[in-house]
Amino acid sequence: MAKLWTESLGMSMRHSWQPAQGSLSTGAHLESNAAAPLVGPCWQGSAASPNDPSRSDGGTEGGAKLAVEPTAQDGTGDRTAAARSFLMRTSLAAVLIAAAPVVADGFDGAVREDRHKSAHNWLSYDRDNTGQRYSPLDQINAKNIGDLVVKWVHQFHPVPLRSEVTPLVRDGVMYATAGGTMAVAIDATTGRALWRFDYPFEGPGDRRPPNWNRGFAISGQRLYMGTVDCHLLSLDARTGAFLWKSAITVSQPCFGATSAPLVVRNRVLIGVRGGDSGRLRGFLDAFDSETGQRAWRFYTVPGPGEPGSETWPDTDVWKGGGAATWITGTYDPELDLIYWPTGNPGPKDFDGRDREGDNLYSASVIALRPDDGKLVWHYQFTPHDEHDWDANETPVLVDAAWRGQPRKLLLQANRNAFFYVLDRVTGEFLLGEPFAKQTWAERISRDGRPILIPEAAPSLQGAHACPDIHGGTNWHAPSFNPPSGLFYVVARDSCGIYYRTGHSIDHDLAGGARQFVRAIDYRDGSLRWEIPFLGDEAQEISHAGTMTTAGGLVFFSSRVGNFVAADAGTGAVLWHFNTGGTIRASPMTFAHGGRQFVAIASKNGIFAFGLHSPPNRP
Repeated sequence: MAKLWTESLGMSMRHSWQPAQGSLSTGAHLESNAAAPLVGPCWQGSAASPNDPSRSDGGTEGGAKLAVEPTAQDGTGDRTAAARSFLMRTSLAAVLIAAAPVVADGFDGAVREDRHKSAHNWLSYDRDNTGQRYSPLDQINAKNIGDLVVKWVHQFHPVPLRSEVTPLVRDGVMYATAGGTMAVAIDATTGRALWRFDYPFEGPGDRRPPNWNRGFAISGQRLYMGTVDCHLLSLDARTGAFLWKSAITVSQPCFGATSAPLVVRNRVLIGVRGGDSGRLRGFLDAFDSETGQRAWRFYTVPGPGEPGSETWPDTDVWKGGGAATWITGTYDPELDLIYWPTGNPGPKDFDGRDREGDNLYSASVIALRPDDGKLVWHYQFTPHDEHDWDANETPVLVDAAWRGQPRKLLLQANRNAFFYVLDRVTGEFLLGEPFAKQTWAERISRDGRPILIPEAAPSLQGAHACPDIHGGTNWHAPSFNPPSGLFYVVARDSCGIYYRTGHSIDHDLAGGARQFVRAIDYRDGSLRWEIPFLGDEAQEISHAGTMTTAGGLVFFSSRVGNFVAADAGTGAVLWHFNTGGTIRASPMTFAHGGRQFVAIASKNGIFAFGLHSPPNRP
């Protein structure tokens, strides 16, 4: 029998969401036979020589040179009405699966880089290099959250097609992108614009790539952003002046650079999108932070003769093998390892007959050295994926006790609906438990490979499988709260009918869809509490993530514009505000002048919140 997601609501306490008083309710073993699928552990340690760097001027692309040593480890009006209905129905509720909070025994913050240890700033897409999206700020907390009010709103002009940015803040200045062509600096306490940069790009008409991205990276006085025409751009953080740009894609087609870059020492890392096109061989690029020269490139689809190529057939299919790298990775400065997730394989998402094998390094997390791009280990979540369940979800780094011993862990809630815990030193698989409804695997075996249910594979007649194409979660940011030991993720219980000739997402025929914020105990993968989205919002695909703080709060959003705060330990909803615009971004927080702020980007602009009367602090 499949190990399915089971609900224990009959034994749970359900609390209706009512606005808190004072809240604003309006607004591997490798086999050499390439013809046979790779069978073995999904995780693999590697010892590799550096990748060949390629020229920053767009010269010949260098292939990864790896030497693997196998281990022996085993509608505006409609949306407005929907938002109003959401509020009138009090459409979120906390479901307490376990009322007692848990504690992450043995946690420490040593994994953070020194530049991220100031609680007042938010200097990377996920705040710091860990991906935890945890802030030690606590001026805004569970006791006074009802006094949270809007402090300022910065409107985007023109309004971008999508706004997926998480703004950065350093010393009272906010930096944000609006689409793939505009960037702004904002006084973080007033919302007043300080400068604006417009990227002079003229797209090729209807074939113009998507005009959105998820924000900046910052190092010293330099900002870095990906552009709509697949360049890495550097600006002067003080003035917005253009410094340099370097081409990301060279001999391959451009599908836009949507991810926020990651700065690791003197390297700026950025990935690419387009894995579903059937025309992309995925890669991760590293550029020199001062000059913009490309330092190295790691291909996430190995070429003929390279380690991992035996997991692809002996054809040219690898040239469109996908495995795109379009979400921001994380970094451990003690181990000096970058962790980067990868997308689904191609060239066909739902028909893998022409790409027999596990299709490394798709649907994986890879651990690389920042100096030279050397592969140290990999773990593949979904071998030979045929459901478009990429692994472009944040790999969250946590130092905590595991089975009574301190350990360096990597946590990920994957699109395939399983929650994973890995040893991030070696890539060893430690735990895999479902956090959302799934019917494609009986379980994850002790060697980290899923035990498949054959009936869930796409077929010409159509196969019913859970989750649907959007996954048990997606790219939107999770968060981890060290004091509670809880991992927060926007999860989705949904099923689809998968065809080899395409896919169908008919939720009515496939059993409907339900959406939640779920709190997972990292130690065993168990569900501690959940907040269900009700009504229309249960069906809407949310791409809005989470953020958690030392004030005992977790913040999240709904797609139609509701920004919500809940108790991080119990899931009780404490506050909400409707921004009046679609939210496809993840929240952040910062402090300046003795006041803490919380901010979220909606389609129309950025909202910043603070306490109505903040307490006096030295």
